[in-house]
Amino acid sequence: MESPPKEPEASSSSSATMTASDSTHSNLPAHSAQVAYRDLVIFEERLRGNMTRLLRRKRKFEALLCGLLVTLAYFFYAVFVDPSKIFFIHLLNTAALLAASGSLVFFYRSGMYSEKIVYASEFVPHCNRALQFFNLQFQRHGSTGELNFYRKIPKSFQEGFEAYRKRYYARKRARQAKLKAA
Repeated sequence: MESPPKEPEASSSSSATMTASDSTHSNLPAHSAQVAYRDLVIFEERLRGNMTRLLRRKRKFEALLCGLLVTLAYFFYAVFVDPSKIFFIHLLNTAALLAASGSLVFFYRSGMYSEKIVYASEFVPHCNRALQFFNLQFQRHGSTGELNFYRKIPKSFQEGFEAYRKRYYARKRARQAKLKAA
């Protein structure tokens, strides 16, 4: 571990992070706190939307991968285990086997597997590695996610955010209900 600097140094990231020693967050003016809460709720919605979009894309590409594997297995069986007696059908099965094999190789070698499937699984841990410097954590609950604070954040700020979040989503549900009724 490094020893702390002898003199306090100005740091560009110190203004962005929230710590327990930073007492200004518990004494924020009401308007500043509301702006911070609103920004956090919008940020949370953006993270949730990205997570949902990535998971939907992951399911789509997993279905494509499963389809390729089933196709590959079928044509492998049709060519090697039970080949057709008709030469033209056997030739078509062989061509389809080569096409399915090539597609599977392309799927992995082009990076589609890691980009579309693996990255979606790593989204929440990736977010949390980036958010830990801000004493935030993005937790996934089923198909949704929400921001949570580390204990370093003053309890009053956390409670204010929770209250703001509830009011925000109540207003949003009311607007959506009003639009449906119209």
